[in-house]
Amino acid sequence: MEIKKSKTRESTVRIKRFFASMWPFKKRAKPVYNLKTIRIPRTSGRLLKFLNFLLRTPGIRFFLLPLLLRQAGLPVLRKCGVDDAPVMHPVHPADSQITAAAAKKTIQQFRDSYETKQESGLVGKKSAAEKQSLFQPETAADFHRAYLEGKTTPVDVAMRLLDIIRSIEESAVPLRPFMAWDERDLMQQAKASAERFERGESLGILDGVPVAVKDELDMLPFPTMVGTKFYNTKSPAQDATSVERLRSAGALMVGKTNMHEIGLGVTGLNKSYGTTRNPHHLDHFPGGSSSGSAAAVAAGVCPISLGVDGGGSIRIPASLCGVVGLKTTWGRISTAGSAPLSWSLGTVGPITSTVRDAALAYSFLAGPDPRQINSQNQPSVDLQDFEDSNLSGVKLGVFSPWFEHASADIVQSCQQMLEAFKSQGATVEEIEVPDLDEIRMAQIVTIVTEMLTSLQTQFNPFRKPLGLDTILNLTLAKQFKATDYVKAQRVRARLMKNFQKIYQQVDAVVTPTTARTAPPILPDALKNGESDLGTLTELMRYAPGANLGGFPAISFPVGYDAQGLPVGMQLMGRPWEESLLLRLANTSERFFARHPPMMRFSLLPN
Repeated sequence: MEIKKSKTRESTVRIKRFFASMWPFKKRAKPVYNLKTIRIPRTSGRLLKFLNFLLRTPGIRFFLLPLLLRQAGLPVLRKCGVDDAPVMHPVHPADSQITAAAAKKTIQQFRDSYETKQESGLVGKKSAAEKQSLFQPETAADFHRAYLEGKTTPVDVAMRLLDIIRSIEESAVPLRPFMAWDERDLMQQAKASAERFERGESLGILDGVPVAVKDELDMLPFPTMVGTKFYNTKSPAQDATSVERLRSAGALMVGKTNMHEIGLGVTGLNKSYGTTRNPHHLDHFPGGSSSGSAAAVAAGVCPISLGVDGGGSIRIPASLCGVVGLKTTWGRISTAGSAPLSWSLGTVGPITSTVRDAALAYSFLAGPDPRQINSQNQPSVDLQDFEDSNLSGVKLGVFSPWFEHASADIVQSCQQMLEAFKSQGATVEEIEVPDLDEIRMAQIVTIVTEMLTSLQTQFNPFRKPLGLDTILNLTLAKQFKATDYVKAQRVRARLMKNFQKIYQQVDAVVTPTTARTAPPILPDALKNGESDLGTLTELMRYAPGANLGGFPAISFPVGYDAQGLPVGMQLMGRPWEESLLLRLANTSERFFARHPPMMRFSLLPN
C-alpha cells in the first residue's frame, strides 16, 4: 500500500510540474533593473489646452485620469510590496571620522590655499592623459586676486554686470537668467565692498564676488515668487540662511534667477517671465528647475549661484549647462527662508563654474542653523583631502544597466571619466540598485503631494494664472491618495536600507547625471507650454534616489555630445561625505577639456 501511495504522490508532482511549465502566466523572478524608456506623446499648444479642458469635464475626466496616472507609472508604486515602516524625513546619523577641530582646519587650509593657488586642473605638469581646456571660467579667486592687485574694483564689476544683464535681456534671443535685480541695491553692496578693500579690511575670498540666487529663496529686497507672478508680492522679513551666510562674507548678491514655474519641471520652461536659454546653444533648454542659476554661471555672469534641489533641480541644469552642481545631504545646508515646496526632499546648494568654487561655497553654506531644527544634528563640515588626486583605496559602484541607459554620447563620456578615475587608483565594482522604478514614482508622489499641499494652504492654485503644463501636473497630483503618499515613504525607508548595504561595498555610486543632453526649445512650448513625460523621465532618470534617500550627490561636466551640448556625470555618496564627492569631482577636471559656451561674458579685465 505504501509503495502505491508513493507512486501516486510522485505522479501527482510530475503532473503539477508539467502544467506549471506550460502555464503562460508562470511567476518569474522580478528583474533587478526595472526602469523602462517611457514613450508618451508630447502635447503642447491647442492639444494641451484641450487635454486640460477634458480633465475638467465631468464624465470624461473619470476615464481619462486613470489612464494618465497609469501612463505615469502610479500602478508600479501601488502594487509594490514593501514591509518597511514609513520614513517621513531622510534623517541620517551624524557619524564622522574627523574631529570638529580637524574639520575646521581643513576648511581654513582650503580657503587660505585658494587665494593663491591656480585651479587644480592647471597645477603641475600634465600627464599625457590629462587635458587642457580651451578656456578657463572666471572663479571667486580670480575676482579676489584682481581686487587685491588693483586691476579692478567691485564697483567696476557691478557696473559691467548691469550692462551685461541689460544687453542679454534686450538681445534678439534673450538668455533670461534673471527674474529680478535692483541696480541701486547692487551698487550699494559694491561700494561697501570696494571701501573695505581700500581700507585693507576685506572680508575674505568671497568679498565682492557676484552671486545669483534662485527665486525659491528669500533675498532682500525682492519678493519670493517661485517663478510666478502671484506667489508672494511682499518682500521677506529677512534673507534665507544660505543667502545671509554668503552676504555676510561680502558676496555681491546680484538678483533673483529665473526658474521652472513653481519648480514643477526640469527643463526651465517659464511662460510668465520667459524661458531661460542654454548658453551653449540658445535654442535648447538649460534644465531646471534652477534654470537661471545654472545659465548665469555658464554664461559667466557670476561664478557662484544658489539653487534648490527637490528632484534633480540643481544637478540637472548644472549638467545641461556644463557647470558644477552640488546637492548635499538632507539637513546639511539650512533651507530656512526657502519656499516650502518640498519639505522632505528639497536641499539648497551651490551651482558653480568649477569644483573648487563649489567647495568654497559649500564651506560657507553648510553647518547647523538655529532657524532650522533639521540642520542641528550633523557632523562637522570638512574638506578633507580635497587636493588629493591619488584615488587609491576609493571604490566606485556602477550598476551597468542603469549606467548605460542613456544616449551613446553620454555613456561614452562618462565611461571615459570612469577610466580616468581608475588611472588615478580608484577601483570600480559592479553593484545592483533595486526598485529604481518604485523610487522614481515614490519621489514624484512625494514632491507633487507636498507641493500641492503647500500651495493650497495659501490659495487655490487652479484659479491662478499658471502654465497649462503646471495645471496638468497639479491636476494629476490631486488624484494621489493618502495611501500613495505613505507607500512612497515606505519605499523611501527601503531605499535608505538598501543603500546602507551598497555603501558598505563602495564609497560612491557613479551614473550619468541625465540620460540625454539639453532638449530643444520648440516654438509652441514658449507660447502655451508643453507636457513631455518622455523627456522628463530621461532628464530625471538618475536624480530621485539622492532626494528620496537624503544622500549627497554632485554633477560635474565630463564631455560634449555631437552637437556640442554638455554631458554631466553624477556621483552619489554616503551621508555627510560631501568632501569625498568634491575631491573626486575636483580630480575629474584634470581629464576634462572645457569648451566655451556660445554665449559667454567676462566681468574682469584681461
